[in-house]
Amino acid sequence: MANHTKWGKNVIFCGPAQMLEQPLRKESPVASSPLPGTIVHLDANGKFAAGPGDVSYVLDKDHLGQEFIDTAYTADDTATAFYCGPGLILNVLTDGEQDIVEDAPLFATAGGTLTATDPADGSTAIGHAAETLTTGTGSELVAVKFI
Repeated sequence: MANHTKWGKNVIFCGPAQMLEQPLRKESPVASSPLPGTIVHLDANGKFAAGPGDVSYVLDKDHLGQEFIDTAYTADDTATAFYCGPGLILNVLTDGEQDIVEDAPLFATAGGTLTATDPADGSTAIGHAAETLTTGTGSELVAVKFI
């Protein structure tokens, strides 16, 4: 895993700046051990599971536990996640070795990360990149504008 803090990425919610209130959140246990920034959905047991769903969320870091952005949750921990609402900019885990171009579409994978590669299965993009960068060998947080 890359050191997200070297790029100043130590939060998930990052915009819009003029928003006075935090965006909508949901609280639920996690089904496995995901990292903050993972795309999740509620599974049949009401737990956050990695990957997109009918309603997708982005896991936030554990503020109450004062955990860092690269500390994974433990299975059955209670986590908070942001609803992926239009107009929000959130830092989301993106696959390694990706050339990310600002405004390019990003697609959610079954593992809960994003990729710049169109899956060619008819999936629609979950958002667009809000920055241009090349990710390292591991997953990295990338700013994403949700649609």
